[in-house]
Amino acid sequence: MSKSVAVALRRRAMDLLARREHSRHELAGKLRSRFPEVEPQAIDAELESLAAENLQSDQRFAEEYLRLRMRRGFGWLHIRASLQARGVGEDIIAALACPDEEWLALAANLVISRLGGKENFPPGGRDHQRLFRFLHGRGFTAEIAHKSLQKHIRRTSY
Repeated sequence: MSKSVAVALRRRAMDLLARREHSRHELAGKLRSRFPEVEPQAIDAELESLAAENLQSDQRFAEEYLRLRMRRGFGWLHIRASLQARGVGEDIIAALACPDEEWLALAANLVISRLGGKENFPPGGRDHQRLFRFLHGRGFTAEIAHKSLQKHIRRTSY
């Protein structure tokens, strides 16, 4: 690999990292598609160099990704699958796991916003099923979805 290609490779990696954090797997894919003539070992060596200089970090990427996706209302199952797809290691993913109380609060806030002013709904009704599917589709466990919906179920007294 010529020196000019090595400089271009590093510059492109730095440009990508300046915009946002990338996992090593994502960055490698982008560099390989941009520089198909460069051998994979050279790209891996550059990625090692970036990691050694703490310019690229899967830990930092995963933490930022978790915060972003939580702010957008996604649950742990969705976030974990996305991190795995982006090549983040299981040890990093396991260290990010939040307590169930945080996920429950997030799911409860989503339920309140989705109810659109309704206080509650009948158990097993259309709204209940719709909200459960919504939460489950967003990556919340069935247990978290069920608990977050409990306080909004209309209690009938006879």
